[in-house]
Amino acid sequence: MSYQVLARKYRPRTFDELVGQEHVSRALMHALDQDRLHHAYLFTGTRGVGKTTIARILSRCLNCEQGVSARPCGVCPTCQEITDGRFVDLIEVDAASRTKVEDTRELLDNVQYAPTRGRYKVYLIDEVHMLSAHSFNALLKTLEEPPPHVKFLLATTDPQKLPVTVLSRCLQFSLKALPAEQIAGHLKALLDKEMIRYEEPALLSLGKAAQGSMRDALSLTDQAIAFGSEQLSSEAVNAMLGTVDRNHVLTLLVALAEQEPGGVLQALATVSEHCPGELALLDELISQLHQLAVCQAVPGSYDETQQQLAAALTAEQIQLYYDVALRGRRDLQDAPDSRAALEMLLLRMVLFTPKGVLVQGDSPAAKKPEAAAPSAEPGGKPDLRALLNSTPAAASHSEPAARPPEPAPATVTSAPAQQAAPVETLAPASADDAPPWDETPVSASPSASAALAQVEAHQAEPVAEASPVVTPAQSEPGPDAEPAPEPENLAPLAEPTSEAEVATWWAALLLRLDVDGTVRNIARNAVLISREENVWTLRISPGHQVLVNKERLEELSGALGNYFQRRIQVQVEFEQQPGATPEVMAEARRQELLAQAKDTLHADPVVQQLVTTFAGRLDEESVTPKETVE
Repeated sequence: MSYQVLARKYRPRTFDELVGQEHVSRALMHALDQDRLHHAYLFTGTRGVGKTTIARILSRCLNCEQGVSARPCGVCPTCQEITDGRFVDLIEVDAASRTKVEDTRELLDNVQYAPTRGRYKVYLIDEVHMLSAHSFNALLKTLEEPPPHVKFLLATTDPQKLPVTVLSRCLQFSLKALPAEQIAGHLKALLDKEMIRYEEPALLSLGKAAQGSMRDALSLTDQAIAFGSEQLSSEAVNAMLGTVDRNHVLTLLVALAEQEPGGVLQALATVSEHCPGELALLDELISQLHQLAVCQAVPGSYDETQQQLAAALTAEQIQLYYDVALRGRRDLQDAPDSRAALEMLLLRMVLFTPKGVLVQGDSPAAKKPEAAAPSAEPGGKPDLRALLNSTPAAASHSEPAARPPEPAPATVTSAPAQQAAPVETLAPASADDAPPWDETPVSASPSASAALAQVEAHQAEPVAEASPVVTPAQSEPGPDAEPAPEPENLAPLAEPTSEAEVATWWAALLLRLDVDGTVRNIARNAVLISREENVWTLRISPGHQVLVNKERLEELSGALGNYFQRRIQVQVEFEQQPGATPEVMAEARRQELLAQAKDTLHADPVVQQLVTTFAGRLDEESVTPKETVE
């Protein structure tokens, strides 16, 4: 038997087998079950999204010998003949090759006759927008009032070319382009049936290259199978498609994070040897910047490498790089030398960072323990290159990352010498140590000098009390002092005594579970609604449904089972308003602490003196509470 391509072999034969297009299949299935059938249907959408497939499925539903139903039997002679393309009452017309009015009139001459074998005579006109104006005029009257035994199924990729008189006579369905993730999931199921080895990142690359078309994805998969000799690896698929490997783009992003122009140009020279072109490299760079921005906004959305890279850049930097890259894409196409244009674009990112946008390693947020990479440099900045080399960049589903190192206790005696500076150095001793907001020389105004001296004298009093907050390691522990307890040594968690305590108990439980990344994000955005012996039910918003899959639920179930020393199975249900999730409660606490910090600063006499003397204002956007909430 000759080989049959995947696009034909796995063409859906029922609405249940259809991938995506739920808005179309649901409407058609309800119409079939309720016997509310229109006489003319118009299916629109890009190539390969299922227009002709849906029309053929609908034809089987209308003519199945078991009766009109949304689920045809598939075994009767009529269903078999429609599947094989030899059913006499299914007239398929290619409008691209039969555009003349004579062809349309010849077609309509047989409309009045009853079907030969089936229940309905179905006219499937593909690429209907290719008909001439005269052909449309000849079709109008019959399309509006056809005989009861006739159904018209029209399909087109360009509905704008259809006359409004035709559109008004049809029930129109617009088919959507399929997302790359959905295409990759379908390819995974098909390759499992074909017993072909694959790597999941390779399937995602095929899904992106298909640009929403399932037929194109299946055709590319056939080509990739032949290219890789019955094996789909990421390297082989990228070579076949001419796409940029993600690891190369991450190398370039690491160089941008280091803010060294020479390192950026060197990284570009290295990466360019493995890229098909500068435009493809820039497109992948834009895509990775988007993922980093999402990773900052929704922690745990992507793998560990991207999380650490997102922690090394500020949100301002990522937005700046994205804007420069997007605007520079037009320049890249118009430039006489695309390589030089790309180098200028990258230098623009590094050299034109606005004042006030700091490198993450110099910002207070970079010193948070959760933002630190597993391997860090002495200055506290993540060792991105070591992270990039240690983490496989091609992996799409990475294992849960280990927890970041816990912060050092406040009373560590072996602190480096550079951290044990005397407290007295915090107080300015000269005019060179003036506050950064005072850009005027101190000697320019006697009154300003006097006011500043008064403020400094007032500020010097509470320094001794505030010193443990600023530099905890500076204070020498007493002979009877004990080290601060480790954060993981938490008190045993008591069972909730009422339903009102369940939300707080669930949030406290998550701090004790060995989960991280996406699994932790799922749990923090869920509400525990039932807690039976072996089955726990969580309620989560549909907005987080994309994060939930079988593997992550099994990981959460395993963590709960390890903690309670029994088998626990986690299941989820989706609701628009799930309730008081741990993340919602944490955010409310953050806002409360932030409001308290702002009120404290506004009431501080030092701040009031500064505002009065220098006609300043308190920048509330820069206020960070001393207490952090996980």
